[in-house]
Amino acid sequence: MKIYLFTTLVFWGLMAHSGQCQTIDTLVKVGGYRLHFHILKGKGMPILFEAGGGGDGAAWDSAFLKSLSYITGTTLITYDHPGVGKSELDSSNQDMDKHGILQGIEGLEAGLGKLGYDRTIMLVAHSFGGFCATLYAARHPDKVRSAVLFDINHVCWFMDTYVDSVTTLRRKYWDTTKSKDLASYYQSLNLPNTVALMRKMPFPASIPVIDLVAGTAPPVQVFDSAKEARWRDCHKQFADAEPNRQGITAHGCGHFIFRDNPLLATSAIVKAYVGTL
Repeated sequence: MKIYLFTTLVFWGLMAHSGQCQTIDTLVKVGGYRLHFHILKGKGMPILFEAGGGGDGAAWDSAFLKSLSYITGTTLITYDHPGVGKSELDSSNQDMDKHGILQGIEGLEAGLGKLGYDRTIMLVAHSFGGFCATLYAARHPDKVRSAVLFDINHVCWFMDTYVDSVTTLRRKYWDTTKSKDLASYYQSLNLPNTVALMRKMPFPASIPVIDLVAGTAPPVQVFDSAKEARWRDCHKQFADAEPNRQGITAHGCGHFIFRDNPLLATSAIVKAYVGTL
């Protein structure tokens, strides 16, 4: 396995090394606001990276992306979610329902279309970005060729009792701090709507997936033992549901697997990318 992996990395590194990648930083108008995209241009099917809860594309470390660009030679795309990083928030309507995950994906679709990347694509996602990747894949099962998921949210983990209790706590918190961070406010309080939508939009069975779950338990203040066990069980259920899905426990890694073990993360992405060719 190690020999195969090393050979694959070297092969793709040699293929990609023949050209220099071009970096593009751009704001794209997607309706009433602009989304910020960061693109490492290459050749071949692009890979789109979905960031976690904060939604800032900079969460994907530049060194990690550059190594992937070097190995695969393809275009890598990160972006900031609405109201995060350099992306704007649509200020034309402050209705909670107009700032949900669906509107975010619609903006992403519009942006990718204007950039010319609305054809075949591979997805890489982390944490809350897993919901975004799942929704995009469910809306475009014919375009998404594969996906690599790093310790993402699986909807089966979000029991009604948990959603209700955490939403109550969030309402109390945001009553006094809403104006400080509207993007987080909308994402936090849209949790019930997000979970309800994700239950209707499962990840398409036809798309190959490598699903990695952190091997190191998160801090006690985040998960108790029961929540942690349910988190791992949901990842196992997802991976076992289809023969074209592979589940991997990233031992020694926390929630940011691609930072704790960049070689493992790179290997998973390269393997999934090679499988689409």
